[in-house]
Amino acid sequence: MLAILQDVVVGITLPIVLLALGGYGLQKHLRFDVATLNRLLVYGAFPCFIIVTLAEARIPLSQVQGTALFTVVQFGVLLAVGWWAARAAGLGDEGRPLVALACAFPNGGNFGIPLIELAFGGDLVTHQVVIVSIHTVLLLLVVPLVYAQGRTSVLGHAKALVETPMLPAVAIGLGLNALDWSIPEVLRTPMHTFGKAYVGLALVSLGAQLARSGLRIPARETATAVGLRLLAAPLLTAAAVFLLPFPAELRALLLVSTCAPAGILLAIFAVEYQAKEELASAIVFVSTLLAPLVVTAALVAVRL
Repeated sequence: MLAILQDVVVGITLPIVLLALGGYGLQKHLRFDVATLNRLLVYGAFPCFIIVTLAEARIPLSQVQGTALFTVVQFGVLLAVGWWAARAAGLGDEGRPLVALACAFPNGGNFGIPLIELAFGGDLVTHQVVIVSIHTVLLLLVVPLVYAQGRTSVLGHAKALVETPMLPAVAIGLGLNALDWSIPEVLRTPMHTFGKAYVGLALVSLGAQLARSGLRIPARETATAVGLRLLAAPLLTAAAVFLLPFPAELRALLLVSTCAPAGILLAIFAVEYQAKEELASAIVFVSTLLAPLVVTAALVAVRL
């Protein structure tokens, strides 16, 4: 287990932290426009990443139906639990959506996929790809509604969904996959190149947001969100998967993948919606630092 902890820290956590620290240092010295960098991610790099990843994923649908259904239900339950816990903790209207989303949305991509490969080998990665894809779609649907908190009509919510290129990117990627069509190489090469920059740019943007906030971390809200993400979510997931008729390996994967830190997209959307950017950055950063310990504990538990 110590070897797994070392692999997670050195191979996953440290690169994430170093890129965020690089963004922090660059922002302190260069003072670049974080909002512009964020729009480059939302309207460029991330849609390219989604289209190429989904179009080229090999997903045997008959084998992942249970994973897909569980992921949808889990997201809804954890979002509700996070919202209730934030309200019970007396958090304000501005912080409550972020805390709820942090409970429901883990970093299943650049943290979760390498983690599953390290812990279980490549055979189960397909399930993690499905989880990441579903989480992305759900987040795109929920974020405008959650941040609006009743201030935006249904039409306003629909307009916000249409205006972002990420939902069409998901539809294009899944459509290409379902039809078994390849992206023409003249388009795939620039899209793949730009899409690969997404993770690095997102982490640099995260560090820049931390620098802009002056590292003023809202302690109570951050602690609530991190506790929900790294303690409540895994415990609730453990209770659910061991009551359901899943194979042992899939149960272990669903539990371990839930132990990932808060997803980077939370910080990106916080900038886009001007919603507690410093809190979003703090939640992602702190949960990323602590996640290896929770992951290791989960791996010990599933292998006992």
